Amino acid sequence: MIDVGWFQIRSYGFMLALSFLLGIYLGAWRAKRAGIKPQLMLDLSVFIILAAVIGSRLLYVLFHFDEYSNPLQVFALWEGGATFYGGLVLAIIVSVAFARRKNLPFLQIADIMAPSIALGMALTRVGCFLSGCCFGTPTGAPWGVVFPDSCPAGYAASNAALSLGVDVIHLHPTQLYSSLYGVVIVAILLLAERGIKKPGALFGLLLVLSAAARFIVDYFRFYEDNARVISGLTLSQILAIGMAILGAYLLWRRASDNGKSGAKKS
Repeated sequence: MIDVGWFQIRSYGFMLALSFLLGIYLGAWRAKRAGIKPQLMLDLSVFIILAAVIGSRLLYVLFHFDEYSNPLQVFALWEGGATFYGGLVLAIIVSVAFARRKNLPFLQIADIMAPSIALGMALTRVGCFLSGCCFGTPTGAPWGVVFPDSCPAGYAASNAALSLGVDVIHLHPTQLYSSLYGVVIVAILLLAERGIKKPGALFGLLLVLSAAARFIVDYFRFYEDNARVISGLTLSQILAIGMAILGAYLLWRRASDNGKSGAKKS
């Protein structure tokens, strides 16, 4: 975005930082409305950020290790490359541990942070689009995108174009598809919470909606052969199925379960 001498601001890093900043602000505001000290949410957010960055990066690198000729590139987060579910799983584990340590109701905390997670998806995927990672398969659709050769999407498309003997190849902007469903999910969650009283249900709705959207988008996203692990499904699609099942449980679990996670206020 900005490149003046030694000073650089990368688009992916900027959008990632913006997603965390706005997500934390939204979470703290929602916590205050729920009767939980905003400072506790700020403290938790530090651990969530670390877990989300580490988890999403590790899972991405695991299945894209051939992209890193220099091992130090693994730490170049500003260049893009992250898998959402890796960050989400680790962030959930860390959040559960934090909630137990602080004697907070985890399901209430998860409901508070649900819109922030969806907002993070929407903003971070714009960074993916600008950096040319997480790109889609070739398409003839009028909204197909030609990426510059300097980014992963453009490099892959250029090699494919040479092998096919064509000038350019347009790709599905799967990053923008993901960003769009992130925005839609934020809106649905904020509207739905008025009628949802069961602790954990709003978070469950997030898991179901994001899993369904990710499962569909992955059919238009480019993956190396080793990323399709079972019956042509990607690892993200398999994880999405697991997340959808967990989300469905949180939505439909027995009423008697509610008392076990009843809201506490600090």
